[in-house]
Amino acid sequence: MLAAIFQASYNSSYDKIIGGVRGTAFFVDGKKALTANHLLNFNNFKPNDGFLYCKFWLLLENGQILTIKKDYLKSHPDVDTTIICFPVMVYKDSLNFKTIIAKRGDKFILKGFLASVEGNPKPKITLSWNNQGELIVSNFDLSLIISLQEGSIIEVKNISLDKPDVKVDNKKYITLSCGGSKGLSGAPLVKSDTGEIMGLMSYGLPEDVTYKKELFAISIDEIEKEIFK
Repeated sequence: MLAAIFQASYNSSYDKIIGGVRGTAFFVDGKKALTANHLLNFNNFKPNDGFLYCKFWLLLENGQILTIKKDYLKSHPDVDTTIICFPVMVYKDSLNFKTIIAKRGDKFILKGFLASVEGNPKPKITLSWNNQGELIVSNFDLSLIISLQEGSIIEVKNISLDKPDVKVDNKKYITLSCGGSKGLSGAPLVKSDTGEIMGLMSYGLPEDVTYKKELFAISIDEIEKEIFK
């Protein structure tokens, strides 16, 4: 179900590459994955200064490597959610995707992939060039950057946010009992005893540091109201 979002800016057939793992996504059916909008949106496809190209991939737990194109994205910034819609069936393993509304005291499991920033471990990823001079991912090992935590929900309440990358108005958010490092945005918040999805990881505090002492997820029912309206 889980995937790491990998980004790279590059020039054709040139060795210098800038990028790394941005965060986490998870599949809800064979053609669709969810992640945080502030992690993956149309603007992210602009390459870093000095580079001509920018590409994104999903690196799945089951070993699949999936190229993400800009026109696959359906952005829902009002609930900090992006849907990645592949044109064909790409995920064929069992999903059993179910959701449930979170309550205070619910036990959770939080699993995601740490971002490639200072202070976090780095993944093992093999990059190469194809005959057209395009960058491709040919192999990866995400075992060094898996984050797995358990805890309980402290609070569920409506809040408004006006952050540089997350802007929501009166949406239901879930406060977690644990902190975590950058990269957990986009990960599913899973109810421990049933495996049901309660929310999508959205942001952490304090800002502009690698390790966040407080983590917050947007409630899954807010996402469903927005994307299925």
